[in-house]
Amino acid sequence: MSEVHNQAIVYISPAELVVHPKLIEIYGENENRPALEKSISERGIIESLKVSARTGVNVVLAGKCRLQIARQLGIFAVKVEFVESGSFEEDLKLVLDFNLHREGGKTHYQKFHEGQYWESVLRPQAKERQRQSARRLNESKYSNLNTLIDDRNSQLNKGKPVIQEVSENLKISVGSYHKGKKVFAYISQLRELQKLKAVIVLETEFNRSIDAAYKFVCNQDICDQVIDLIEADEIGSISDGIAWIRNGDRNPFRRFQLDQVYQFKKRLRPELEIVGRVIGITNEFVVFGLRNLVNMSLEIVNLRPQQIDAELQDEPSEEQRKRILHLMQKFSDVFPVQVSLTELLKLTNLTEKEEVLLRMYESDVFEKTWEDYKAQMKAMEVSTKRKKDNVRAA
Repeated sequence: MSEVHNQAIVYISPAELVVHPKLIEIYGENENRPALEKSISERGIIESLKVSARTGVNVVLAGKCRLQIARQLGIFAVKVEFVESGSFEEDLKLVLDFNLHREGGKTHYQKFHEGQYWESVLRPQAKERQRQSARRLNESKYSNLNTLIDDRNSQLNKGKPVIQEVSENLKISVGSYHKGKKVFAYISQLRELQKLKAVIVLETEFNRSIDAAYKFVCNQDICDQVIDLIEADEIGSISDGIAWIRNGDRNPFRRFQLDQVYQFKKRLRPELEIVGRVIGITNEFVVFGLRNLVNMSLEIVNLRPQQIDAELQDEPSEEQRKRILHLMQKFSDVFPVQVSLTELLKLTNLTEKEEVLLRMYESDVFEKTWEDYKAQMKAMEVSTKRKKDNVRAA
C-alpha cells in the first residue's frame, strides 16, 4: 500500500525534478494558470510537490504546474514531499489519487483521461467481487430463505456500478459519462491516425460541450466530412464545418469580409437605414452596423448568412475613412477621441454634424487646445514637485 510520509519534506532544485509522463499526457506539457502564478510569485509554493524517488530519479506525481511556474520565475528551490511507492503501477495510482480534486479546474478531455484509468482499476475489483459472491452462493448449504438473504447481502457487497463510481469521481453525470466516452475514444482514434489538427479542434468542442461533441461524432456522415475539411485547413471549428456542409459546397460566411457595405433589398426595421457595414463575423453571425434614422445612433444587428438578402456595394465613404484612420493614429494616446473615431468607422456615411466633428479634430484649433492642455498639466506637475521638495527641505 502506498504511503505518504510528512516527515520527508525537503527543498530541492527544480532542475533535479522530472514530471511523470502521465501528468503530461493528461494535462498537457504547459498550462496557463495565471492565478497560481500570481500566488507563487507573491507567497511562494505553499503546498509541497509530491515526488517519488523509487527509480533513483525524482519523479513529480503532483505539482506539475507549480514546478513549471517555479522554473519560469527562477525559484532555486521548491518544497517537495517524498512518497513511498513500490512499483510503476503504484506511481500511476498516486498520480491519479493526488490529482483527483486538482485545483484550477479540469477540461472534459482531462477528466475522461482520468476516467479511463479509474475504469481500468475498478473493473477488475468489480469482477472479483462478483466471483466471490458467486462462489459463496454455490457453496451455501442453507435453506432457500437463508440463500435468498445471502443473495441479497451479496448484492449489497458489490457496491456501486463502476460507471457510477467513476462518474462521481469526475463529477459528471452517468449519462454525460457514457456520451463522453464515445467522444474520447474517437479523439484517441484520430490521434492514432495522426489527424492532429482534427484532434485539437474536436478536443476544443468536447471541452466546450460534451453533448454537442457527442451529437457531432454520432452523425458519422457529417463528422467524416468536417474532419477532412479541418485536416485540409479549410475550417477551424466544428460549427464552421457543420455550417459548410449544411449549406452546400462552400462556406456561407466566405463572401463576407469586415468593413464591406451591403444594401438590403428591404429594411430590416422601418427605422433602420437600408445600408449597413460588416463590423464583425462570428461562428454563427455576420454582424452589421446600421444607423437608426430616428435618433441617428449606431445599431448592431446579428444575422445568419441565410438571412442576409442584400447586395454588396462600393465603399461610399472611402475618403472619410482615410481621414478617420489618420486621426486615430494622430490621437492614439487620447482614449475618448479613439472611441468616437472607432464608432464612426462602423457607419456607412457621416451626417453633417459628424463631418463637423471630424473637421474639428483635424483643425489647428483642436490641436492647439490639446497642446495648451498638455502644457498646463506639465506646469502643474512641476509646481506640485516643487511644493513637495520645499516640504522635504523644511
